[in-house]
Amino acid sequence: MSEGGAAALAQRLLASLTALMVLSQFFLAGAGAFGATTFDAHRTVGSLAVIVALLGLGLAALTRRNLAHSAAVLGLLVLQALLGTLGGDEPWIGALHGLNAVAVMGATGSLAQANWAPVRARAA
Repeated sequence: MSEGGAAALAQRLLASLTALMVLSQFFLAGAGAFGATTFDAHRTVGSLAVIVALLGLGLAALTRRNLAHSAAVLGLLVLQALLGTLGGDEPWIGALHGLNAVAVMGATGSLAQANWAPVRARAA
């Protein structure tokens, strides 16, 4: 099995899935902003990303790997959901939703990288 066993592999896959979901959020937001679709898919994927990150945090606790990083990702995603919800009524809060999205992308990408690092190091 891969470095760290099945739970560590599941953790790596969830971290990667979270990062891919966040990447898709930029596309879906653009599609909504330019009228190609509504923001419904953007909202749905965002909500699912929070759930996937919560599962990832559970695996981080189980494997005792990248726990603080996983918690930070979940926290940023929850903040992102709040900013998106409140931003409908308060435009400046909505503006923070876009800014926080950059932090979410960086955090999810670096979490995925951190989870895969032991596998790459062993292969080198």
